[in-house]
Amino acid sequence: MKFVFRFLVVTIWVLSAPLTWAQESGSVRPAPPVREAPFRTAYDSAQAVLRLRAQLDHLFTAATHSGASVGVVVRAVKSGKVLYERNPTAPLTPASNTKLFSTLAVFHALGAGGTIATEVRATARIDPSGTLNGDLYLVGRGDVMLSAADMEVIADELFAMGLRTVRGTVYGDGSWFDSVTNRAVYSGDFEDVVALPPVTALSHTGGQIAVVVSATGKGYVTAQTVPASESIIVRTTTKKSSRRRRLSATSAVDASGRVVITVSGSPGANRTQTLYVPARSPELVAAGTFANRLRTGGIGHEGTIAAGVAPRNARLLVAFERPFLEIASVVNKRSHNHYAEHVFKLAAALYGGAGAGADQGKAALLAALDSLDVQSQGAIFHDGSGLSRRNRVSARTHVDMLCAIARQPYFNDFYSSLAIAGVDGSLRRRMIGTPAHDNLRGKTGTLRNVSSLGGYVTTGDGELLAFSMLSNGPRTSSYKSTENAAGSILAAFTYAPAEKPSDVSNPAPDPESDPESDPESDVEEELQVPHEDVEE
Repeated sequence: MKFVFRFLVVTIWVLSAPLTWAQESGSVRPAPPVREAPFRTAYDSAQAVLRLRAQLDHLFTAATHSGASVGVVVRAVKSGKVLYERNPTAPLTPASNTKLFSTLAVFHALGAGGTIATEVRATARIDPSGTLNGDLYLVGRGDVMLSAADMEVIADELFAMGLRTVRGTVYGDGSWFDSVTNRAVYSGDFEDVVALPPVTALSHTGGQIAVVVSATGKGYVTAQTVPASESIIVRTTTKKSSRRRRLSATSAVDASGRVVITVSGSPGANRTQTLYVPARSPELVAAGTFANRLRTGGIGHEGTIAAGVAPRNARLLVAFERPFLEIASVVNKRSHNHYAEHVFKLAAALYGGAGAGADQGKAALLAALDSLDVQSQGAIFHDGSGLSRRNRVSARTHVDMLCAIARQPYFNDFYSSLAIAGVDGSLRRRMIGTPAHDNLRGKTGTLRNVSSLGGYVTTGDGELLAFSMLSNGPRTSSYKSTENAAGSILAAFTYAPAEKPSDVSNPAPDPESDPESDPESDVEEELQVPHEDVEE
């Protein structure tokens, strides 16, 4: 018996030794102790909300907000519970948070997965030889992102249909929008806060013409547009200059109906420089580029190029569709003003019919709110980008809209169009390393004396909140720091009982260290169009 007992003891020790060694050496990590979540009572939740309100009160009543007009609302999307309010009904200038109202109107009209179609229509049939003895129309419906590459796709589809020759005029039709193309005019502001290309239903390359100017080693200057357009003539006033001279370009429409771009100056010998010129008659320029793409795609053109309206009986040949989400993402993530004005006019046409203008656009934004049962009392819109200082909206209307959108089929599209804190768009350098990082989704807003932030954030409990922060006053950079701090607090919020006394001081980040303290830090140089909501 003693032998058997000793054998069992030795065997158990041998079998357990490797596990003990492994645990001591760290190769196998023991399971962490299970920690039960603290029990939450109604009292705990109420206290948590009180702590949150104290933290936000401290931020929005700080010295940096002295003299400012502030409107703030934070609401739980699912339950509708208001967690925080400060001046919720005060009508304030929202700056580029106006873009959320513009994109909402179009999302609401088109629905989830909605698209914008650019059509090709013809006044005759394609005969058996592949000839179209009639006119061809490129009809725009507000796709501001239409490119020469897209036109190549359209030309390929026409070629696949059997089209080989067009014997007639190639027209550009932009009649889906009205003829008032200047935001400063149709907004009633009569002030070009930032220069924007014309807002038309048919354009390409963002309504701008890229002019590439080169000089040879001997200084001979040449210029051409990219992409090429058969409706554009490029002229240079400086024929030869080995030295660098300031480049400039102007555009006009001549008596023959073609766009003439005049370039002066030189980039210097063996140098190339690109200028961007707002397109005069964008429909005509688009028609010229389309005719060029037809030729390169194997379809001949025997006729002229012009701007015109397609007859009602014109036959539909091809429809090129772009998801509206692609445009909305540029508008909301990068705060692109020109694209936003296209969305505004698109809303006008969708709600008011072809040729609708700014008055219908303003009505469309309010109609979308009404259809969602959002109270819009005091809301005023004069444009779609938020460049107008006369726009007004309250934080309550703003949040009511965000909560209503969350119940719509297109919510996922709308949500994904927003900038992500610390990741992309106009929020890419904000709230990095905080609970809001890669969590908060929102839209920024900046004008002189205006800062705003609105969107959604998920709390530490996994609850989705909608929020609006509108500040009108002289310390824009400080307001942005406050928005960052508030967004981080909301992301960290939990109804769990506090483990230690809450520090409600929460000083706002130093504006000097905040990369977003400069309202002009996000001006889009690559597109040559100021996309961030910057006044000056």
